[in-house]
Amino acid sequence: MLAEVISWLVTPCRLDHRRLGYLGAAISLWARGSRCRATWQPHEAKAHAAILAAADDLTQRRTCVVLGSGLLRDVPLKDLASRFESVLLVDVVHLWPARLRALRFKNVRLLELDLTGSTDFLLNRATGFADPLIRLRQDTSIDLVVSATCLTQLPLGPEAVIARRGRPTHWPADAGRRIVQAHLDGICRLPGRICLITDTEVITRNRAGEVTEREDLLEGLSLPPPDRTWQWTVAPFGEYAPDEELVHPVHAYLDFRRRH
Repeated sequence: MLAEVISWLVTPCRLDHRRLGYLGAAISLWARGSRCRATWQPHEAKAHAAILAAADDLTQRRTCVVLGSGLLRDVPLKDLASRFESVLLVDVVHLWPARLRALRFKNVRLLELDLTGSTDFLLNRATGFADPLIRLRQDTSIDLVVSATCLTQLPLGPEAVIARRGRPTHWPADAGRRIVQAHLDGICRLPGRICLITDTEVITRNRAGEVTEREDLLEGLSLPPPDRTWQWTVAPFGEYAPDEELVHPVHAYLDFRRRH
């Protein structure tokens, strides 16, 4: 608890993102990841392997952009830093554990960016979504873009804001679907190869292994067949409920533009 309070106080974060609760959400996810370290490790290892496989046969390795870098749990930062001339980590909040890891490498940079493009919309300073990736589109040195298990998480921040603050004027009923679709479209307009890693649904299972509930995380959108797939135990028994666990199927695309 003390570490979480300290992180709240010392983490550099834009005032808008603090007001919208994104810093608090990042700290909560950090705490959850620490509690679930053992059950998350297989997912993280498979994500690392997929990202490095996507980079293996590139003819150039100038800039790697990681979208949704978070706490770098599912990002093989050391390997990427050694393979690429430059690594850009992009997320709405960079907590101090991620900042300390990034500081070890001279060629790693951080960019604080709301990947939903909804900050001004949520604060009633705009009547629509911004294009968050526009600033990256002109960077012709980008050889690899990694969307790191963030696609289905993007709508959650705005949804939590609306639950607390109310719905902004002109906010569309299908905002979650628009955010997910915009991210897929946006990464395909960036230079370089696209490595997409995303969970697709929430499966609730009891101790007998029976599926008691399923929830689509892709907002009704469909994805092509993945190159790799695995199961991620996001909440083991006792984390979400005493006798239920939450499992997310994960799809990995080593070259999403080709698949898409």
